[in-house]
Amino acid sequence: MPRYYKISRFWEGRRYIYRNDVLLEAIVTSDTNQNTEETLIQWLNDQEKGTTTVDYKNITCWYYGGVWLHYLINNDALSLYMHSSGEDAFDSIHFCAREIERIFYKNHPGINIRWIEHPHKRNNLRQTSINSES
Repeated sequence: MPRYYKISRFWEGRRYIYRNDVLLEAIVTSDTNQNTEETLIQWLNDQEKGTTTVDYKNITCWYYGGVWLHYLINNDALSLYMHSSGEDAFDSIHFCAREIERIFYKNHPGINIRWIEHPHKRNNLRQTSINSES
């Protein structure tokens, strides 16, 4: 049964100022060999594409409703990073998370999505991720 993301009010209110980078990470895994990256790419192809620097590396990113996204494949997991800032950062992140859930659960009913609400103050954008490069 799909587990839907609900934003934590504790995370939302924790030492946040508007210029902070709000980062929600979705770790997508499956017991079967479902190609979740292909599903994500099909959706991302309809979004605005650009490049940005993350932890001193130029990467491809996409923009969706106040959120910029990038992803990595690590072993059998897809890590999707959703960044936002400003007054509507949490609303934008929550809206984006719902859309991500919709596309994955519709196309891959057997997947699992684990959500990680990262600290707002980080030395590196992905510093606290258990699946990221440092």
